[in-house]
Amino acid sequence: MSELPSSDVPLIAGATRMLLAGDGSTTLLLEALLDTRLTVHVERQEQVPVRKLSAAAVTALDLAADGTAVLRTSALHTPAGVEVSRNTVVFTAPPAGWSGSADDQAPLGRRLREGRTRQHREILSSGTARWQEGGRVRPCAYKEYVITCDDGQRLYVHERFSPDRVRPLPDTEQAGSLPRTG
Repeated sequence: MSELPSSDVPLIAGATRMLLAGDGSTTLLLEALLDTRLTVHVERQEQVPVRKLSAAAVTALDLAADGTAVLRTSALHTPAGVEVSRNTVVFTAPPAGWSGSADDQAPLGRRLREGRTRQHREILSSGTARWQEGGRVRPCAYKEYVITCDDGQRLYVHERFSPDRVRPLPDTEQAGSLPRTG
């Protein structure tokens, strides 16, 4: 991404803050920000023991230590194949309106909307994380939240956004009062 005139910096930071603080569909916000439709590319999806999951996912979903859950890693891409975000989703069963299939190329939020699945998103944290690409590590913006669907199913989501598409906030300027973790 080329350097922007200083007059554009507040607009860029504002867009990032809106993305991180928004409690609606992140995909819709990304598509509006980038002015393009996105598809999901599932890299891995498997049933795993709870002990292999992040503490944040286990706590957020209140999973039993001896249980299992589905761990799904994916990326959102533009029609040109440009990676926009990297996502981790954890769930025990798919909610109504979404098959949970790794073959479905529609982003989760879009599929839930199409299935008319009512949902509530609770943001757990947002801030700055690390984006690794081609042996290079750079700061990126991230957001983690829980989606609770009207059928009682819950999904933990952790998204990291490409620093080439979503400018991370400076360390001194985070999304509202949300905690910084990564």
